[in-house]
Amino acid sequence: MDFSLRDLSYFLAVVAHGHLGHAASACAVTQPALSKSLKRLEDETGLALFDRAGRAIRPTSAGLAFAEHARKVVNQYDDAVRHAEGLRAGGGGLLRLGATAATMDTVVMPALEALLPAQPGLRVVLTLGLSDELPDLVERGDLDLAVAPSDGTRGGVLRQDAMGHDVLRLVAGRRNPLFKRAALGLADLAEQRWILPKRTSVARQRLDASFARADQPLPRAVLEVDFISAGALKLVAGTDLLTVAPASLLEDNAEAGVAALPVEASLPLKRDISLLSRRQAVWSPMMKAFRAVLRNRS
Repeated sequence: MDFSLRDLSYFLAVVAHGHLGHAASACAVTQPALSKSLKRLEDETGLALFDRAGRAIRPTSAGLAFAEHARKVVNQYDDAVRHAEGLRAGGGGLLRLGATAATMDTVVMPALEALLPAQPGLRVVLTLGLSDELPDLVERGDLDLAVAPSDGTRGGVLRQDAMGHDVLRLVAGRRNPLFKRAALGLADLAEQRWILPKRTSVARQRLDASFARADQPLPRAVLEVDFISAGALKLVAGTDLLTVAPASLLEDNAEAGVAALPVEASLPLKRDISLLSRRQAVWSPMMKAFRAVLRNRS
């Protein structure tokens, strides 16, 4: 079989959009041209790749399986093109990075502070995302690399290189009556109200697991957010709410009126910080340089 990269790219666009018109607009081609491209692929593979119902179009089970292989081919080609551009630029090129709120300022920005002056031709596109979103962006090839907390369980096409860890603290406003207790355990926190990241986040999963191991009710969230921010800490400072936050965020917001509750000695909460990449990725010089900077800092 002799597949065209263009046909494979059009096919993946239709899978992503689920609509011929939207996919055609995204690919900057006419809808008839896109339909002909899909027919060529179906003729070449001998498979029915899509179920068509009016304007909607959905991949069949065979289409989904074929999409996995098509994505690898297109991603590897795109990687090779960027690699060649970097070589022509003599230490330049494009690096597409992802970071979470927890790793943006503490890991990624310091690494770029070291990397960018040494690579004047480098251009970086930096994406802020959630810990459960960035792996998907890396797998799809939308990002070259991402630095994010990870649980180490995700496999498949994703590679996770450990780059250290961060410590999570249980946090309350400094005027919270909990600080007046001589001894503080998880049972004292079980009935409190919390600001928490979403259940899919690594921090939330670590917290819930700790309470579950202690046979305590899971923390009750009255406010769920994508990530704990300086604004969330200010809200905690003025209320009786609790939260869980990286130690680095507390250090950066020392004047926010919050503090770590004295329970960490019996409740160590750590998240592994990983550099995420695709196992089959063609590593450009800039990807390797960024990884080297991270390793030197860890």
